[in-house]
Formats: sequence, structure tokens, C-alpha cells
Amino acid sequence: MLNKLILTIKNFDLKIKKILINGLYFSLIVSIIGTLILTYYISFKSSNLIYYIGIEIIHLSISFAASFFAAAFKINKIKKDLAI
Repeated sequence: MLNKLILTIKNFDLKIKKILINGLYFSLIVSIIGTLILTYYISFKSSNLIYYIGIEIIHLSISFAASFFAAAFKINKIKKDLAI
């Protein structure tokens, strides 16, 4: 199953692969921002609000990554169906 997934990703169109990679980089940047907020919370223990903001930003980055994966697979499927 994992090999099939890797093979599918390798066979993506160049534009779709570029959008997927840029989206994953964006998700990584959002995740780093959330990590920095959580590091600030650990260092200064100022407020629980900062903790919840950091956790929600990490959650948002995971959601972005999953959305970019799903969108890339669907766009690839639609593109292949239109070509036939």
C-alpha cells in the first residue's frame, strides 16, 4: 500500500507536484510558528491562552498538510479522467 502511494506521488504531473511541495513547505512554516509559540510558553509560563494558541496553530498546520495531500490526489485523478 505504501509503495502504491509513493508510486502515485512520483507519477503526479509536474504542476501538481510543485503545488503539493509548496503546500507542505507552507504547513512546515506554520508548524514552526506554532512550535515557537509553545517554546515561548514553556520558557515563561505566562498564560494558558498562549499554550492553546500554540496547540491550535500546530493543529492548523497538520490540517493544511492533509488538505494539500487530498487536493493533490483529487486534482491528479480529475486530470487523468479528463485525459481519457
